Amino acid sequence: MKKYNIFLIIILVTLLFAGCKYDFILPEEVPVINPDVPVSFATQIAPIFSNGDKCTSCHKTGGQTPDLSSANAYSQTVPAFVVLTSPETSMIYSFPAPTSTTHTWKKYTSSEAALILEWIKQGAKNN
Repeated sequence: MKKYNIFLIIILVTLLFAGCKYDFILPEEVPVINPDVPVSFATQIAPIFSNGDKCTSCHKTGGQTPDLSSANAYSQTVPAFVVLTSPETSMIYSFPAPTSTTHTWKKYTSSEAALILEWIKQGAKNN
């Protein structure tokens, strides 16, 4: 009986370790953005706010401030949420950033955050 119990324990431990599967989540690679190429607010930044179920699910006309709908996004974010002298501290960049702990429900991807940061560094132009 003792041999049977030891054999059963060995099989259970083997099944326990053999049955584990780990899915590793690889960090998103941040693309290198060429600072010599202008970032367009209309074609590159504004769509980040309205793509899928992102910012405009809450920040829309009649919703929470700022209004990030296509018609009002620029006038609502610049200069209130953009700091040109210190782009990394701009709320439009840092609050929903991938590493933010305060805006947990919707966040930018790393590539979107890099694009927004570069747009701010280029002067946050309405182009």
